[in-house]
Amino acid sequence: MIGNVTGRRLKTTEASLEILRLILEHDGLTLSELDGMVDSSKSSICSHLNTLLESRYLVKENGTYHVSFRVALLGERARHRYPTGGDIEAVIDRLAHTTEQEANFTIFEHGRLLACYGTSADENATETNARYRSEYHLHNTAAGKAILAELDRDEVESILDHWGLPRESEGTITNRDRLFDVLDEYESQGYALVDEEFAPGLVAIGAPVHDADGEIIGGVSVGGPKYRNSLTRLEREFAEPLSAAVSDIESAL
Repeated sequence: MIGNVTGRRLKTTEASLEILRLILEHDGLTLSELDGMVDSSKSSICSHLNTLLESRYLVKENGTYHVSFRVALLGERARHRYPTGGDIEAVIDRLAHTTEQEANFTIFEHGRLLACYGTSADENATETNARYRSEYHLHNTAAGKAILAELDRDEVESILDHWGLPRESEGTITNRDRLFDVLDEYESQGYALVDEEFAPGLVAIGAPVHDADGEIIGGVSVGGPKYRNSLTRLEREFAEPLSAAVSDIESAL
C-alpha cells in the first residue's frame, strides 16, 4: 500500500537515503562512483557521506564507503515484523526442490516487492541478466501481478500513479488498460504468470500471501528459463505446489 504523504518532505533526507541505498545495492561505492549516479554536486554528495559516517550508518575503507553493521541491526529489528526465519525458508526450499526451479518469497510494502528469501534447485545456476535485486515492481513480476489482481482498482491505480509502468524487458506491459485486462483474467485464479516481462528468457508463476487478518503481506513465485518451462507447464505442474507453499507459509503465521 502507498502511504499518503501530505506533510513537508526534505530533499536533503531523500538524497541521503538514496546514497545509502546505492551504496547498499552496489556493495560499496567511492565518492567518484557516486558522483556519476547521484544528481547532486560532488561537494554536496561528500556532505551527505560525512553526515552518514558521523551518524554511523556508513564506514569508509580505503576510499570506499560501505553500509555499517548498525544498519544490519536496524534491519534485523524490521525483520521481526514480517514472516521470516527457518520455517519460511524450509517452505521455499521445498518448493524449489519439488519444481526443480527457482523459488522466491517477497514482502509487499509501499507498492513494491522486497526480496526476503530465494533459492534455486540448480546448485550450478549462474547469474542471469536479471541480477539479484532487493526490490521489484509489481506489474512485471508473477507475485506482483497476482497481488495487483486481488487489490481494489483504486489501490492499483494509486500504486501505478506512484511507481508507473517502467519497461524492464521487451515483454513488459507498459499500457495501463492492457494491464487491467490481464489482471481481470487472473483475479479468480489466485495466481498470475509472467512471460519474459521481468527479464528476457524468464517465466514464472506467483501468488499472494496473507496474514491472519487476510491482509496481503507478500508473495511467492517459482519459475525459470523459458526454454525449459512453457506457460502451460507453469500452470499444469507448478500451480498446485505453489498454492501448497502459500498455504504452508500462511499456516506458519
